[in-house]
Amino acid sequence: MPAKPVAAPDPWETVSIELRFADLFPCPPAWKIDTEVVERDGLFYIWKGCGWVEHDGRRLDAQAGDLFFTRAGMRVAAGHDPQRPVTVLSTGFMLRVRAGADPLRRIALPQRLRLPPAARRGFVTRFTELVGEFHDPSAAARLGARGLALRLLAEALRLAEDLPADCKAGTFAARPGEAARVTAVLEWIDKRIAEPLELAQLAKVAHLSSVYFATLFRKETGQSPMAYLRDRRIELARSMLAAGDASVEEVARAVGFADPFHFSRAFRRKTGMSPSAYRASLKSPFQR
Repeated sequence: MPAKPVAAPDPWETVSIELRFADLFPCPPAWKIDTEVVERDGLFYIWKGCGWVEHDGRRLDAQAGDLFFTRAGMRVAAGHDPQRPVTVLSTGFMLRVRAGADPLRRIALPQRLRLPPAARRGFVTRFTELVGEFHDPSAAARLGARGLALRLLAEALRLAEDLPADCKAGTFAARPGEAARVTAVLEWIDKRIAEPLELAQLAKVAHLSSVYFATLFRKETGQSPMAYLRDRRIELARSMLAAGDASVEEVARAVGFADPFHFSRAFRRKTGMSPSAYRASLKSPFQR
């Protein structure tokens, strides 16, 4: 009897998505984006109008039906024809991977994908559904937005695979080696989030010098290692405050703040409210 084939490992098995924004932008005639470093991965779709988008110094024209992939750490600028101002759909996100490397970093992608008319209507429909769910404050919508974002990303990746070469411009090369180093550090941080962590420790996990590691980390994530660590601690604290009844002091210790007053200050700077006020602002659908 022939041996049963072994299923290939699923690189997306432990991936979840953290949405940072999803919006429809009808841009006024004077609109432009000066060169800035993108903090998150994202999708930028030209729904109407005509303009240009610049990725790390390479300028590409932009017209209705163009989808731009953006990646954390890249330099982006954009503008448009004031006589034909653009309306764009844009979303920014971070993929969380519990094990292995970020699969998005292992895929070579075009910088611009020119969608044929037959593909545009469905793509716009799903993108606008995502925007609606993202701005709906209900608990179900937050979950729905994550699902829609993953579906939209999957469709964008499928189009990048299936469309012919003349629909593509520019290339993001796959970078599995560099991505794997940073991913290993992200996983290491989550496992030791309650411990005091320093840049030198993180660089050691990546087997790099502190200077080179800091540069690579910012290129891959859009943040410095210590800024990421601070934000990650606050993100986890928000989840703990929303999910349980642990005291503020217990939450602070669990995410690496020895001083609850320092934690409260850091939390307020990031969220605009104290940990206690944040918890009080949450409404469970089972607690009316």
